[in-house]
Amino acid sequence: MRRGLTLLELLLALALLTGVSAAVVPVTRVALGGMQTIDRRMLWKRSAEMTLGEIDRLILRRDRHDPKDKPVRPDGKRLAIRLAGGAVATLSMKNDRLLLDISSHDTALLIGELDTVAFGLSEDQAELTVALTSVRGQTAERVWRLDR
Repeated sequence: MRRGLTLLELLLALALLTGVSAAVVPVTRVALGGMQTIDRRMLWKRSAEMTLGEIDRLILRRDRHDPKDKPVRPDGKRLAIRLAGGAVATLSMKNDRLLLDISSHDTALLIGELDTVAFGLSEDQAELTVALTSVRGQTAERVWRLDR
């Protein structure tokens, strides 16, 4: 009875293992590449939701003293929100980024990789709609009631 492999059997087993390993590496790389794409999409979606959350906080802080003078003013690619205390928060798109500027003092990047941003106010000025679209075609949108 033999207790081990012959040299020929050992070399054949190593060659077989090398062939299997060489076949698995490209498959693993393709799978990891797909995961990276999914991760980027999920990260952008989460960033978009956080950006809409920041706009939500700004709307909650808007000036409510003079109901005739509208504190929320969308202007195409820009949105100006007059905050309580007199400061003005302006959201605008520059290149592929949405920037937040509060009274020309602090500028912050809210989200990147944007294709378009749309700020819209309903005809009765009771609803504000903000829609973000990424360069990959993903969208995030939120509507706020302003009459409350």
